[in-house]
Amino acid sequence: MFVSFFPRPRVFFLSAVVWIGLAVLVWSLGGKDWGAAIGLPPLAPGKAPIIGVSIFWSTPFLWFYLYYWAVVGLFAAAWRLIERHPWAPWSIWGSALIIFMTYLQVQVSVAINSWYGPFYDLVQAALGHVGHVTLADFFGELLVFAEIALVAVTAGVLTLFFASHYIFRWRTAMNGFYMSHWGRLRTIEGAAQRVQEDTMNFSSTLEDLGVSLINSVMTLIAFLPVLMVMSMKVTSLPLVGHVSHALVVAALFWSMFG
Repeated sequence: MFVSFFPRPRVFFLSAVVWIGLAVLVWSLGGKDWGAAIGLPPLAPGKAPIIGVSIFWSTPFLWFYLYYWAVVGLFAAAWRLIERHPWAPWSIWGSALIIFMTYLQVQVSVAINSWYGPFYDLVQAALGHVGHVTLADFFGELLVFAEIALVAVTAGVLTLFFASHYIFRWRTAMNGFYMSHWGRLRTIEGAAQRVQEDTMNFSSTLEDLGVSLINSVMTLIAFLPVLMVMSMKVTSLPLVGHVSHALVVAALFWSMFG
């Protein structure tokens, strides 16, 4: 299943994990600030975070996009030199694109979460007659949500569309691999039907489970900083008692054992 689509799967996935870890480490140790050298600086300390669709083309986001695809490009170039696999463009660049689009969808959730604060503050002010809240202010906040939702719908549709094509290519690669060994497979009862059905079941399961798994892991990572801030006011858990960063601990525990 993997030999047909990925070059040297065991070495490939091990190298991918090591390369991802190195890229994350470099980013955390200062790589996120390197964008300033090309005019893409991070947000100034103490500056209010951007709320709205414009966050997706803010300078920190643009620098991350460049950094991400540069890392993917170096990885793909290295494996092109190591082994020229016929399905490498789909297995490497396709996997990277699905991960990137899933990351974008998670960031949409973060953007909506950030929008909740000022919107419900506005609703509370309107209901409490605190200050002058106009109908234009209310519809302005709804317009901000609509813009974010438009990005969410577009990213979601494109991700599902490309993931379907990606899985179809993987299934094609598996069929080609099995047919290249047909001389050995033909002695197995129902071999042709098993190749057709098993590759279909594998690809369908992977399409549902793979994208969902990536989305869940990225959602957990993206919202941990939010939970860190909220945990300052939540210092204990029921039946457990005092726990430092209680919400973070609860989220990690539930993700692993839930």
